[in-house]
Amino acid sequence: MFFSYFPLQDARMRWAVLSVAGAALMGWLSPMVWRVEGALPITPQSLVIVVWAVLWGWRSGTAAVLLYLAAGGMGAPVFAGGAHGWVHFTGSTAGFLYAFPISALVVGFLAEQVRRWNYAGAAGLLLLGHAVLLGLGLFWQRSMIPVEDSLAQTLSNLLPPVLVKTALGTLVVVVVGRALTQHRKG
Repeated sequence: MFFSYFPLQDARMRWAVLSVAGAALMGWLSPMVWRVEGALPITPQSLVIVVWAVLWGWRSGTAAVLLYLAAGGMGAPVFAGGAHGWVHFTGSTAGFLYAFPISALVVGFLAEQVRRWNYAGAAGLLLLGHAVLLGLGLFWQRSMIPVEDSLAQTLSNLLPPVLVKTALGTLVVVVVGRALTQHRKG
């Protein structure tokens, strides 16, 4: 976790700037949908949420997610595919939205406990964040609508996009972490 490396002296100002910047980044990237032929679409929504919390900690990560969710609820087209509105907090995919701040809190808190960063640690935290999202989101979804696929089949279908996002997120965490570490030394 690199909260203290961010170049602002006042911790409250650093927290506020990182929270707003995170919400803005989530709002910008989350509506995108990456398509790979023959595979499920990949949305960067969960990627940005868990990466932000891993980089900056649970306070900034969770606050950024809450700001992002509020913006989407109030009509900003920031959810996957440009969706927006409070209606998304009541449907079958609402569990994923509710899981976002929980995932940010969990991985952000654990990231604050890490003393030495490496690829494996970053990847583990990102996978954990996605596991929290999928676990809570799928539990909600399956309680709302009947699903023909078994849970194992659903997870099997979701695994490739999660692994792609984890790989990308790991690179981001390590590159940003190294850049901040070098900046701090210099």
